[in-house]
Amino acid sequence: MSDEFAANFPLLVSSGEARDGIARALRLFVGRGRRYSVKQLSNSTGVREWEINQALIPADDPKHRPLKPECLMSISMFLGAAFINEWISPTNVGVFDLPEEGVCPGEFAADNTDDNASIVRDAIDKVWGTRTGIPDLMQIGNRMMQRGAQLIAIGRAKPDIQHNSETGSGGAGVEPSEGG
Repeated sequence: MSDEFAANFPLLVSSGEARDGIARALRLFVGRGRRYSVKQLSNSTGVREWEINQALIPADDPKHRPLKPECLMSISMFLGAAFINEWISPTNVGVFDLPEEGVCPGEFAADNTDDNASIVRDAIDKVWGTRTGIPDLMQIGNRMMQRGAQLIAIGRAKPDIQHNSETGSGGAGVEPSEGG
């Protein structure tokens, strides 16, 4: 398709805004007095030191060079969700690290039930945070999202537990619930 038919709207996130966000996020984790030195980050991710150093420079400086997508993804994988949330903040979305270790189903269900009960009590009062308090409400929301990430990790780790649409039964001994 030719560009003459394409919409002529500005990007939702400008190049400068994206580059500055990545540089700012890097500076929170990398450099003198930070969690990692440039050398440590390079050795841990495979991204060359000069590429990291150039990405740390503010975007309006002619010496700034953006990270290649594979470099940004490697650094993101190493530094995790806290780093990614910093540089994607202009998009108004967030990410969570997916857990690698197993999850105890009983503890998972009990924790989820406790947090749901707190939300229900506030909903009954028709005012959010009356019993739990607003800071607690934010912590509950964070815990619930973390447990959602755990469910995603469980789903990735156990691809054999899927609903079989042909037979109507779940895989690996999992049966569908009644009425659904």
